[in-house]
Amino acid sequence: MRRFLVLASLAVGPAALAQAPPQVPPQSLPPGVIDLTKQANETAGDATVTTPAREKFVAIDIVTVNARYAGESWQLVAGLTLLADFGKRQADADEAKRVMRELRPTEWATIGSPRPVVGYGLFNGKPRLHSPRPKVTAAIDLASVRAEQVRGAWVLKDDAALHLNFGGRKEDAEQAAAVVRKYGFNSVGHVGYPVPSFSYLYAAPAAPPDKSPRGGSQAAVAVLGQAAAEAAMGRTGIPIAGVGFAGEMVKFDPRKVEVRRDKGVYVLASGPDELARFGANEWAARDALKLVQDYRFTEHCQLGEMGFFLVNGVAPTRVPFNAQGRRFDAKAVKVRAAEAGYGVYDDTGRLLFRAPTLDEAEQMAKALQAYGFDTVCQLGLSPTSSLRFLAKTGGR
Repeated sequence: MRRFLVLASLAVGPAALAQAPPQVPPQSLPPGVIDLTKQANETAGDATVTTPAREKFVAIDIVTVNARYAGESWQLVAGLTLLADFGKRQADADEAKRVMRELRPTEWATIGSPRPVVGYGLFNGKPRLHSPRPKVTAAIDLASVRAEQVRGAWVLKDDAALHLNFGGRKEDAEQAAAVVRKYGFNSVGHVGYPVPSFSYLYAAPAAPPDKSPRGGSQAAVAVLGQAAAEAAMGRTGIPIAGVGFAGEMVKFDPRKVEVRRDKGVYVLASGPDELARFGANEWAARDALKLVQDYRFTEHCQLGEMGFFLVNGVAPTRVPFNAQGRRFDAKAVKVRAAEAGYGVYDDTGRLLFRAPTLDEAEQMAKALQAYGFDTVCQLGLSPTSSLRFLAKTGGR
């Protein structure tokens, strides 16, 4: 019966898909299946909630949603509208297509910058209950959901779990929290593991209440689970002695880093995260990929214009022979006013990095000192097609 219903739903036109699903006699429903037609639009949302930023929706014709290979990457599209880019991960693109066809939105919006972190759909302007079949999903507690800073990153979390990580973008985390409360999105699904390549919010029928007693041991397990989730965060602030967290640090597996083309520009990427851009120079991107994998970098850090890599939390100690290197004494760096802001200067007066504010410039200087960097390295000759990073050579 389920297979027949799915095939029938795919055979109808776009106008019918935008409407509520047809009424099915209750006696024909299999055991455990909820009649969503009786619960349509009965979400626990609060229409009085105002989002911090204006929601930007695009119209979706579900019949046109598909996964395609274009520009050397797999993409999820709705007609001519690009919804998500999956790089080389065809399986993720196919899974996301299946999810979208189950959710059947007529409008779609995303939250996150510069890349979308999560998306959500409405149905003729309203949320609607759904029971999709995500491979990875988590329930959101609407009573305690909030935006909160954890280890220097802004996240969407509740009292039980950490759900979405927006890095340094406080405004995006607050937008997500408002959207969840406004529409009653009590679930978040993910495509891709262990790092999601596509995440989406949706409203699922409420599960039966848990009547089991909540003892102290269960509360302790919940606390330990939260701590484990925070320790496993792939995106945090950069830990800097004497500062705390600043900027953004992304953990990655060097074996899974790839070169791909994005709108004619070659990028070095780890899943959805870009590590560097190389314009039209594919060979420079390939050289950078070899460097990252040979030196086994595991974290990419970005603090303003200053970018650097770490190896399991410590500074790399080698400089490739084909890279240019400029030595400096981190203990002697100075922060002073520069054109359009401030600058970090070495002991000879050369400008190392610019910053728009005094606070950011001082954070840069303290990061250089905390990690013991003494060399600015550049792989490639052109400023627009090279990889800049820092190393700790110890005077070699």
